[in-house]
Amino acid sequence: MMNNKRLLVNIIWHMHQPFYWNEDRGHFVFPWVRTHLVKDYLFMPRLLSKFPGVKVTFNFSPVLLEQIGMYAEGKKDQVLELMEFEAQRLDESVKEAILKTFFLVASERVAQDLPRFVELRNKAKEGIDFSEQDFLDLQVLYQLLWFDPFIRKEYPQLSILYEKGRNYTEEDKRVILRVTEEYARKFALPYFELLDRNQIEVSVSPFYHPILPLLYNSNLALETTPQIGLPAVSFAYPEDAFAQVQMAVNFCRLFWQREPSGMWPSEGAVSEKIIPIFSQNGIRWVATGEEVLFFSLNEECRRDEAGVPITPEKLYTPYLVGEKGQEVAIFFRDRLLSDLIGFEYHKMPYQQAVEDLISRLLRIKDALPGDREYVVSIILDGENAWEFYEQNGLPFLSLLYERLSSEEGLATVTPREYLSCQTSLPRLKKLVAGSWIYGKLTTWIGHPEKNRAWEELAEVRSLFASKKACARDKEKALRFIYRAEGSDWFWWLGEDNPSPQKADFLNQFHYLLNKAKELL
Repeated sequence: MMNNKRLLVNIIWHMHQPFYWNEDRGHFVFPWVRTHLVKDYLFMPRLLSKFPGVKVTFNFSPVLLEQIGMYAEGKKDQVLELMEFEAQRLDESVKEAILKTFFLVASERVAQDLPRFVELRNKAKEGIDFSEQDFLDLQVLYQLLWFDPFIRKEYPQLSILYEKGRNYTEEDKRVILRVTEEYARKFALPYFELLDRNQIEVSVSPFYHPILPLLYNSNLALETTPQIGLPAVSFAYPEDAFAQVQMAVNFCRLFWQREPSGMWPSEGAVSEKIIPIFSQNGIRWVATGEEVLFFSLNEECRRDEAGVPITPEKLYTPYLVGEKGQEVAIFFRDRLLSDLIGFEYHKMPYQQAVEDLISRLLRIKDALPGDREYVVSIILDGENAWEFYEQNGLPFLSLLYERLSSEEGLATVTPREYLSCQTSLPRLKKLVAGSWIYGKLTTWIGHPEKNRAWEELAEVRSLFASKKACARDKEKALRFIYRAEGSDWFWWLGEDNPSPQKADFLNQFHYLLNKAKELL
């Protein structure tokens, strides 16, 4: 089968970090908003601007944008505060905190251009005492390793620090602080430029990134996992699911000065129950994982030996879901292609990786009927993969965008643009409750640790409903509850996503719940 029509490629880069601010401590307890700000959040639009023929969608959780704004106002995280301590005056507790925190990197690649950092890490592993200069160098180097390739060239004073490599001074720290604050202040500018020339669409996630079906009713997890062990107390607050979507749409409207038409629900988690929530808030499209589609069709997603789905026309077609008058279009993520970018292609030479992806897209095109233009949805986090790639993904993404611009059989498209050209879409009769991870919700519920967290959240949410605090305190308490509903706190519990910072994430979750209780 040969399809002479173009294959449309819908790329959605999802940007998200949970709520790290701790007002009792007066800082962000994790640095990841800042590190990805200087590594990814400006890098991605600035790189895309060099390829005007490529269209993509950037999806933001409002809680991320909210925190970037706080950095622009001068707020700091714990790591920055540890950096600011003068090396000659470090007490033992600060030294211990630095050694515990300043070697946390997901990938060896981020430090490959900083041999002094590797030297210090090896020294720490061997238990060798650090000198004053060792601590000073580590304080600077742990910040330098996050900056993207464009920043390094843009700021001469930053380039000097990279070239220096060691023997840093206290003044060098101030350079890092100045560049970070400036980057936070101009964060949105390249996105507005791309919006103005219609090269991107900006979509949104629920405000604090909750798993919407589990907010609506935690028993919805049974739809795809009937044997799951659920919390002793059900969590069922549809009004919270509605509020998280409504707040996100309102925030997006104010921040981007545009009406959002689409939403990547947190972790691609959807269900029939929450479709009206999307439509009532003006959302025209959402997206989720391919497994949700095939669970809903009661079919198996089978692929041939080349990785092409046996029934590609089913996966590469958006569907309408919901009752008449409340329909929402739903795009389904190609798991194989998305995960190749997210987890595999960094292991190959970038030229080979790009050619593999393009050839896979062309094979999909040839396998499809020629009756119309189909759309492949590639959806993944827009920040987490690149630290595993050479130069933060610059060579890979540059070549990928170049090939997508020049390949005649392929064209990039945004969901809004695609839907504007469609007169009719097939209707999906049933939509099961699931996510982009195996089509299920078990990443966030079902393990005893996860269930305990849901029980603690339900206890505080029920307390809120029963208490008669003043209106102002109740509103503030509810905001802390919304923050505690975020998916990330549950993600790190259990055994499926191990992390050395698991206890710290749990502490932040409990901090949010305790702040809510203090106000009630």
